Amino acid sequence: MGTTLASQRAVPDVDLSQKTAIVTGANTGIGYDTAKTFAQLGAKVIVACRSESKAKEAIERMHKEHKEEKGNEKKTKFKIKANELDIEFMALDLSSLESTMDFVKAFKAKKIPLHILVCNAGMAYGGEVKTADGFEIHFQVNYLSHFLMTLHLLPELKSAGPNAKIVLVSSMAYRGARWQEDNMQAVNRDQLSKYGFTKLYQIMEMFTLADKLKGSGIDVFSLHPGFVDTDITKKDGQQIAWLMRVLVSVITYMGLARTTFDGALTSIHAAINPEFDGKTAIYLENSKPATLQNPLATDKEKQAFLWKYSLDCLKDYVTEDTLKDLTSQ
Repeated sequence: MGTTLASQRAVPDVDLSQKTAIVTGANTGIGYDTAKTFAQLGAKVIVACRSESKAKEAIERMHKEHKEEKGNEKKTKFKIKANELDIEFMALDLSSLESTMDFVKAFKAKKIPLHILVCNAGMAYGGEVKTADGFEIHFQVNYLSHFLMTLHLLPELKSAGPNAKIVLVSSMAYRGARWQEDNMQAVNRDQLSKYGFTKLYQIMEMFTLADKLKGSGIDVFSLHPGFVDTDITKKDGQQIAWLMRVLVSVITYMGLARTTFDGALTSIHAAINPEFDGKTAIYLENSKPATLQNPLATDKEKQAFLWKYSLDCLKDYVTEDTLKDLTSQ
């Protein structure tokens, strides 16, 4: 699964002017390159993350790199459409449902359609921690808060259709997840299991959302970005999980790890490739549809259980009115 596999499919030659995209966790890694590419193709991009200082540093870097790359074929990997980048920071702390709702309200106040929502932010190896909302932190950050945000932004996505896109950035770690209805948040499970569960839930969410959004003009995708050395195994700037870091270093040294840009390519294709317009409930690897390797992901009964469980978790934040844009609740 080396870099060349992802590189075989270039960034689609499309113009995203007049379109708006939200990318969570866009201040670093895959999210950074996803957001920057959308902006260079002309989109207005919302960089949604917790740290304002890190977001503003990232946005500054995007502007600097854009100036260097624009018109320089040796420095860019695709045809840039934008003269100047239109990028804006908006605060979003996914470990807080209140912060997630504040983000939703702030975006709705702009009264603009939303064409692309990329749920990219994620964490791993966060320890045995509960959020202020009482949820296991990986479950809330990687899955539940994104789920809440997506439900509340459906009207904005619907108004942008047809071909509005929801992209849920998963991981091949979903393959090892096992179903445990009495422990949906993987409490007291090992750290990799916690991460794998959340990535499985994102894929299951894709199928349920796609089914409930039939005819809405909103398409839903999930994907594995490939093996990329990002900040996901770091916490507050400190390296943790030394065994994982050693593994990352070895794979990177062997040339098997992808750059963050190559990792972002699959998210980019899911969001903007015209080949996928009007299609939905597709899981991608290497920018192409791929076969899922864990039967739990496509189990409709378990998808329904997860949907109900998630809504129960969010009962104070989701009403019947929130779900009105779904064909079935």
